[in-house]
Amino acid sequence: MKRYLTGMDWVVNTLDYTAKAQSGIGNHSAVILEFKKSPHPKALETLLNNFTQKFPLLNGYPSRAMNLCPYWKVPFGEKALPLRIKIIKLESHSLYLELLGAQVNTALQNIREHLVFTLIESKNNAFLSMTFDHRILDAKGAEDFLYLLQQHDEHKTTLQNFSSSPQLNNWKEKLLAGRQVNRFLLNFTKVPPRIIPFRSLNDPCKFKVVCLNAAQTEHFTNSAYTQAGYLMFLPYALAKSIQIMHQIFQEKNIPGSIYLIPVPIDRRAKEATQKETFFNHFSFFLFKIDAAKIDNLGELLTEIKQQMYTQVKNRLPEAIVNASFLLRIATLPIANFFLKLMSKKHFASFSFSYLNNAHQPDKLLEEKVENIFHLPRMPKPPGIGIFFNQFENKLNITLSYFDDLLNEAQANQVTASLEALGNEN
Repeated sequence: MKRYLTGMDWVVNTLDYTAKAQSGIGNHSAVILEFKKSPHPKALETLLNNFTQKFPLLNGYPSRAMNLCPYWKVPFGEKALPLRIKIIKLESHSLYLELLGAQVNTALQNIREHLVFTLIESKNNAFLSMTFDHRILDAKGAEDFLYLLQQHDEHKTTLQNFSSSPQLNNWKEKLLAGRQVNRFLLNFTKVPPRIIPFRSLNDPCKFKVVCLNAAQTEHFTNSAYTQAGYLMFLPYALAKSIQIMHQIFQEKNIPGSIYLIPVPIDRRAKEATQKETFFNHFSFFLFKIDAAKIDNLGELLTEIKQQMYTQVKNRLPEAIVNASFLLRIATLPIANFFLKLMSKKHFASFSFSYLNNAHQPDKLLEEKVENIFHLPRMPKPPGIGIFFNQFENKLNITLSYFDDLLNEAQANQVTASLEALGNEN
């Protein structure tokens, strides 16, 4: 089986190459299912192995075809690698996040390993972590994959489409898209953005998770709709995150007057995601925010919405996808060189994302899922990320960071401010 990689797939493969060159750890993250009662470990191990064996592409790796187009190669006739499942029993509930983070900061064993599961059991609850390779799943795809796992547990079947075209055509359109994106980036970075200096050390990424209850989430959502407009959750959450991070930048005396914030988006309908769970299906908004506007929430929201509308009107997210196809001809070292060259001009101040419209499991092996949250391992740069997701009308916010960018007190300050959003008047 041969699945041709899209331009965004190749960007993610390049980021994986870059991350491994920096730290030996690839571009991967974890999605966490929380239970009050742990699924039976042996039954879970059997279910996971039976389920993953149905997807041969989980045993694959990137290669390049005779037409120079990269593709995902699935070795024919080779036995799938055994799935790694770690089971940890905890006496102290307070250690669970540290242990989950340690799994995210552990390198995958080889080029054919893309999923690792960890079950953490404590007296009060349990956590099932799926560390996933971003080359094979994005964040929405990871949740959808676990939803398919629930369907398998319930003996349902869901068709998946793994075919793809090499898309070696419409080069004029791709070149014009590349020119549009380049002009956009050059215009956005005439003034150097504010960035926190970082060390190129192989230190672990750290995580803090804020879990709002249903009432706090409703309050936050109502505030977003009241102040930003109906269905304007993303601009409001981004604006509040910018205000919180701006305070940190001010306290650290970071020079500059402009923030540059990438926001990955996947605007596909929910039904479309289930047909294309695997690989990458996102693009980006990119926001340039004047620090002088940040204290005024109304002015900040107007700026964010105006930039978002302009980028949609100019079809910039589509242009980024089309332009990314031009990168596929480059090998990973060369693609890495070009991305590094761009990053010297286009540093991000921090990263923001909001995940919605994913299929989410509500139980597994008859045990009810109480919550789902993510631990996205943030690459350097930018080294700081704020990640929003929802599960059953409950909002989770993850701060991903490194010690050389935020110390413990600053990270706690950020999460305390994020938690306060659920009670803000």
